[in-house]
Amino acid sequence: MASLQGTPYDTGLDLELLTEIKRYFEKIMEIYSPVFNPIAARIDTNVLVYQVPGGMLSNLVSQLVEQKAMDKYEEVLVEIPKVRKDLGYPPLVTPTSQIVGTQAVLNVITGDRYKMVPKEVKDYVKGLYGKSPAMIDPKVRLKVLCDEEPITVRPADLLAPEYENAKKAVDALKLAKQDEDYLTYALYPQVALKFLQGAAVEEQLIKKPPDATVSATINAEPMALNVEIDGESYLVKVAPAGMTIEEAKPKAPKDGLTVPMQGVIIRYKVEKGDRVEKGDVVAVLEAMKMEQNILANKSGIVREMYINTGTTVTPGDILMTIE
Repeated sequence: MASLQGTPYDTGLDLELLTEIKRYFEKIMEIYSPVFNPIAARIDTNVLVYQVPGGMLSNLVSQLVEQKAMDKYEEVLVEIPKVRKDLGYPPLVTPTSQIVGTQAVLNVITGDRYKMVPKEVKDYVKGLYGKSPAMIDPKVRLKVLCDEEPITVRPADLLAPEYENAKKAVDALKLAKQDEDYLTYALYPQVALKFLQGAAVEEQLIKKPPDATVSATINAEPMALNVEIDGESYLVKVAPAGMTIEEAKPKAPKDGLTVPMQGVIIRYKVEKGDRVEKGDVVAVLEAMKMEQNILANKSGIVREMYINTGTTVTPGDILMTIE
C-alpha cells in the first residue's frame, strides 16, 4: 500500500488506520497463543506446489501434533497434491479440504497409501458428496470401495429423514430447549449430549492457575489430558490417587484388538457376546475430525470390551477381546 502511494494504483487506504487494525489483531493473536502453532502462519512459497490454503494448513498442523507426527510434516505436504490428484482434484475448501488432508496424513503415518480410509473419504469416492471435478483414479477407487459401486444418482435422494430420529433421542433424555438443540445433536451426537447436559466445559485460551477449591474427581479409569510443554502437545493419562496407570486400566490380554491411532471412541457396532468375522466393523473412532472404522482382527465371539464410548484413546490401547 505504501509503495503504491502517489501512483495511478494508489489504494487510498489510511496507513494509520491500518496500524490500528494491526494492533487489534495482535492482541487477538495473544489470546489464542495457547492453541496457535506458528508453523501455520509461516510464509511458505511452496504453497503453490503443495496447494494447501491457510485454513487447511492450520488444521493439518493440529492433526499432526495430535498424532505426535510433526516430524512427518514435509512428507504430508508432498502427499497432499498426490491425494488430490487421486481423488479427481476436489476443491480444497471445507469439507473436501479436510478429506484430502486427513487422507494424506493417514497415508504418511501408516506408510501404506489408502490402507486406512475414513468414512468421509469412502463416501466421497462413492459419490455421496457429488461428482468429482475430474476422474478418480480407478486403482484408488477400487482400493477404497472394494466391491462397492459408486452412485450415479443425486446424493441427497439417498438420505433418510434424520430430524425425527434426533428429536426422539434428545426428547428421551429431556434435554431440548429449542429446535436448534435437535439440529446440534443430529450434526454432533457425542459433543451435543455433553453440551446439552451441561457437562461441556469452555476451553480456556488464557492459561490460569488451577483453582484450589476444585477437588479431583475420583474415577475408576485413567483420565486423559492434553498437556503442552515447550510448544509441544502431549496426551497424558493420570491415574486416581494411590493407583498406577496399569492398576487403573482394565486388565486386558496382550492379544486383544488394539486402537490404531489417537482419537475418541464414539460408538460400538457390536456388543459383548456378539459373533464377528475378521474384517467386520466393531467400533468407530473419531480421529482428526473424521470417523475411522476399527475392524475385527479375527473371527470369534466378543468376550470383553474395555473402553467406554467417549473415551480418549492412544495407539495400542486394548479395545476388546475376540475369542
